[in-house]
Amino acid sequence: MVLLLIPVAVMAQDINERLGIPEELKTGLFYYNYGDKNKLNIEVMVWGYIKAPGKYLIPQGTKFTELLTLCGGPSNDTKLEDVRIVRLKNDSLGIKQDTLFNLNYDDYLWQDKISTLARRNPVLMPGDMIIFPLESRFHFRDNLYLILSITSTLVSITTFLVTVLRK
Repeated sequence: MVLLLIPVAVMAQDINERLGIPEELKTGLFYYNYGDKNKLNIEVMVWGYIKAPGKYLIPQGTKFTELLTLCGGPSNDTKLEDVRIVRLKNDSLGIKQDTLFNLNYDDYLWQDKISTLARRNPVLMPGDMIIFPLESRFHFRDNLYLILSITSTLVSITTFLVTVLRK
């Protein structure tokens, strides 16, 4: 496993060097720098079923859908009707209590029409955690091995009983 990570780490290091990312901003493989040197930048964390989870450095004033685009969009298994933004209490930013925002973007990918309800597109704050949960959709192919193993066991038992009862 370690041998597989070494080429990825070297490749990420090369990309950081080519992009000219300062040494103090290199914090790992899953750190994405979209900061603007002419603006104030903030860090947010993206967790869950998204194409590129990690820590993001983005300009202050970035909205949720802009960050979703930077992350590469949701994966096929993302539960888009329950995307969450967790904003923890921070006295220096004037955030008096922990807050949880639930966002519903399900109609963008799965519905025939986009909802006419006013859609929230919050401006992200420093330290926000955006969580994309797993969709619990039933896929027949995901459970095919279970169905086949039960069916083959029942056929084997039936064949055994028919063979024993005939003799």
